[in-house]
Amino acid sequence: MFNVDIEIDRIASSDFFSKMGEPSSNSEGLIYVPSVGAVFVNPSDTDFIGMYNEVEWLPTAPTQDDPFYRFPELPKELVDIRLRMNKAVMAATRGLDKTLFKSGPHDFSTAARNGICYAFRQYAAEEYFATGDHWRIIVNMYYAGRWPVGYYQSGLILI
Repeated sequence: MFNVDIEIDRIASSDFFSKMGEPSSNSEGLIYVPSVGAVFVNPSDTDFIGMYNEVEWLPTAPTQDDPFYRFPELPKELVDIRLRMNKAVMAATRGLDKTLFKSGPHDFSTAARNGICYAFRQYAAEEYFATGDHWRIIVNMYYAGRWPVGYYQSGLILI
């Protein structure tokens, strides 16, 4: 069962984005791209292991549709849970080193913070409605210090 208090404690003690750019072996369902520049500025099909044209980008704005679910109207209890989680994520990412998110003149730090907040809000809804595990998997990648930026039919694209 989803416990928002435990999740908020976990958020507060996490080191989000800390493994970005660290090498990792691509494994089934996970493609690690080495930098924000290699993802957003100068993408190469080689870095995406031939999957670049298959990538769907994960949402980074609260007005974007959830690519996995269509939730019914959110009950007040869930709205409150999502708000608490969003505040916790914002606090946990407030002091991020923005150089991690820069490539030349481009700064993707706002997209990163918006993306992680979106993911945690949708994760709360996914757990509340017991609809699946798409957002749980994505949130676990954030907890692992990565930035999940996209998905394709059989996996995730991570920095």
